[in-house]
Amino acid sequence: MTPLSPFTADQLDATLARLGLPLERPAPSLANLDRLIDAALHQLPFENLDVLLEKDVDIDPQAVFAKVVEQRRGGYCFELNNLFARLLTSLDYRVTLLVGRVRWGLPADAPLTPQSHLLLRVDLEEGAYLVDIGFGGPASPRALPLRLNEELPGGWRLTGELGGELEMAARSSSGWQTLYRFTLQPQPWIDYAMRNWYTSTHPQSVFRLSLRVAFSEDGARLSLYNGQFTRRTASGAVEQHSIEDADELLAVLGERFHLWPAEQDVPALRRRLGELLAAQR
Repeated sequence: MTPLSPFTADQLDATLARLGLPLERPAPSLANLDRLIDAALHQLPFENLDVLLEKDVDIDPQAVFAKVVEQRRGGYCFELNNLFARLLTSLDYRVTLLVGRVRWGLPADAPLTPQSHLLLRVDLEEGAYLVDIGFGGPASPRALPLRLNEELPGGWRLTGELGGELEMAARSSSGWQTLYRFTLQPQPWIDYAMRNWYTSTHPQSVFRLSLRVAFSEDGARLSLYNGQFTRRTASGAVEQHSIEDADELLAVLGERFHLWPAEQDVPALRRRLGELLAAQR
C-alpha cells in the first residue's frame, strides 16, 4: 500500500472527522483543497515525539492512519503528507509525491542536506499546485500555484527553472527565508522508507537531537524548538518565550499543541525533555 491508495469509506469518514470537517465528500476543487489544507494545519500537529523516545516510525499508510487519526497524534512529513495524500486521492485529486532537501535555518552556503522532506504536487483544472501540511516551520494554509520567480499570495516564492531544482521560500520580517529545495521528479514510494529511516534513526538527524513541534492556531503558527515557544501571526508579528521545566513543557504540548502522550510514555519523555532543556542552558 502507498499514500496514493484510497481510504475505505469508513477511513475517509474518520479522517474528515479528525480534521473537524463535515463528512459529506467535498468535490475536488481548488477551494475545497484550501479548506482541507487549513483544517489539517489546525488539527494535525507536526511533532517528533516518537523519534525522541527512540520508537520506530512506521510510515506504512495503515500505520499512519492508526497513529494520526485513531490515536489522535501528529507526526512529521513522512506521516502527515502521507495521510494527506491518501485523503486527496480518496477525494479524486491527482497527487504526485515529491521530495525535498530542507534548508530552513541554514545559511545559503551550508553543505548539501539529505532528501528528507515529503511534499505533494496536486494537479487541478486550474493548473499544478504544491501542497505541504508536514513542514515544521512556516506553512501555507492554501495550495501554492506552481508559478516561478514571482511572489505568490501569502508571502511565498518559488525560484528556479522547470526541469531543474526549485527553491521554496517564505517572506519574514528579516527577508526571504528558504524552506527547502526540490525537483518536480515523481518519487517512488519505496524510496521514502530509507529517507524515513535516516530521519528517525541517524544520530545526527535533527529529529533525534531536538524537540520540534508546530501547529496552527487561529491562523497563527505555533512552534516549539526544545524549550523555545514561538507564535508567528499572519502579519509577521512574533511572540516568544522560554520554557525551562520538563513538566511545564509537557503541559504546553497538551494545552497548546493538543499532544497528550500515552501514560506509559510520560516518564521517558519527561526525562528526554529534561535532557534537551539542560543542554540548551
